[in-house]
Amino acid sequence: MLEKLNPKERRTVLTSLSVCAVILVYFLLIEPLTQNWGTVRQQLRAAREKAALLQLDPKSPQTQQQKRLMELVPVLEMPQPSDRQGPFLQETFTSQLRKVGLVSRRMQLVRGRTLRNDPAGYVVLNLTAQGSGTYEQILKLLADLPQNPYYVGVQKCLLKPDQKERQKLEWEITVFTYASR
Repeated sequence: MLEKLNPKERRTVLTSLSVCAVILVYFLLIEPLTQNWGTVRQQLRAAREKAALLQLDPKSPQTQQQKRLMELVPVLEMPQPSDRQGPFLQETFTSQLRKVGLVSRRMQLVRGRTLRNDPAGYVVLNLTAQGSGTYEQILKLLADLPQNPYYVGVQKCLLKPDQKERQKLEWEITVFTYASR
């Protein structure tokens, strides 16, 4: 077919085909690699920082001081949609209850009010739990709550002594978190 064309037309067809091939190679191979390049570099930088922390000498006072500081700073998670944020809060709160030896008789997750009127605002999720235990166990639970990355605060904490055993307390606690819509 190219034999029937004059040299000028042949050059035009070959140039057009080579430009099309270059465009296809660019959009199918090079551009997808460059689009993800920024996120790949950020992930690589975060991994390198984490590796640098792991390579520190555990006996040095600087490493021990940094470890103590990292333990003091609470870990927070960005609010997720309420159908995921609520179970995350409930699961970690239940594990915290088990850790201090408390057993909840009743636990209820309730969707609360919205924080703003706009559709991008956050929703308050309340988790209410009831049970019985000792004063020390409840204090340990309250001290351990900031380690929960989904916990925002305690809305209500009610303690009543048991009628039969004065060392045991009936407790009811409501913790809350924020969730995106």
